[in-house]
Amino acid sequence: MRIQPWRITGPAGGRTRRWLAALGTCGGLLVAGLAQAAWTVALKPDPLTRQPQCLVSSAPQSTPDGYDATPVSLVFNGASLLVVTESELDLSFADLQLAIDKNPPIRSAQIARNKMILAFDRDLPDLVRQLRTGRQAVVYLRFWPTWPATESFAVPFSLAGFAKAHDAMNHQCQPPPGSGRPAS
Repeated sequence: MRIQPWRITGPAGGRTRRWLAALGTCGGLLVAGLAQAAWTVALKPDPLTRQPQCLVSSAPQSTPDGYDATPVSLVFNGASLLVVTESELDLSFADLQLAIDKNPPIRSAQIARNKMILAFDRDLPDLVRQLRTGRQAVVYLRFWPTWPATESFAVPFSLAGFAKAHDAMNHQCQPPPGSGRPAS
């Protein structure tokens, strides 16, 4: 077998091309499966009210908080998009924000539950539209203590699978009819 740039020749060339095609297909299916797993919908305690509610949640991401690493998740409860972390957020620089693709960033100064939840609820219909049609959301967070000041940390989240999970949320945590797959 000889390998030339962009061409595999020789008696094993056909088998090699078929093997590479199969490998590429499997890789594509794996990526599609991971995208679906990035967002789940389930009946869980709401991070703000602690009452059971149908929530759309992202897979947690890890980010430095200036001291250690902390998990960060996005949770949509129908009334707001919540950024949930295990470290205390720092509002002193007024730079906590959410950016979806190339849209203008959305700022928020609404924090709750021991300063570990940041809420975005302004212009909710437009926010939901951006989440459903967007590719990536980036949350910019800053953590306490304010002295010495820590930097702002960018935490990216893929939005692949959000629209499907949101549809399931709108059907009482069940997949819409005809979707053929459970949402959680």
